[in-house]
Amino acid sequence: MTSPATNPPKRNEDATKVPPAIAAAHEALVRDSFDDIALLVGSAAAIYSLDDDILWTVMKRLDRIRVRLLRNLSGVTGREEFEPTAVRPPRTHPAVDEFLARNRGRMGESAA
Repeated sequence: MTSPATNPPKRNEDATKVPPAIAAAHEALVRDSFDDIALLVGSAAAIYSLDDDILWTVMKRLDRIRVRLLRNLSGVTGREEFEPTAVRPPRTHPAVDEFLARNRGRMGESAA
């Protein structure tokens, strides 16, 4: 007899697949969220007259994040093209730092 420790159970590939309806709902949620983020950034840029170069840089970065997230959700691996490593800006606004800390700690996400 073999023990479960020496022979782990076979993984059912179908059990790890997300049903198409749920995958489509997740994709729609991600796309809606990125629409909201882009509109927020665009509104702030218009209100505060941000330089066009800054806005283009931010939107390119947002698009890179969007593509990476949608690829991960669909199970597509990244392309072999050169993509520069993500570099953290030399300084960020305290509100951005707070958001990043809350996002890492899953703060404020409970339904209660």
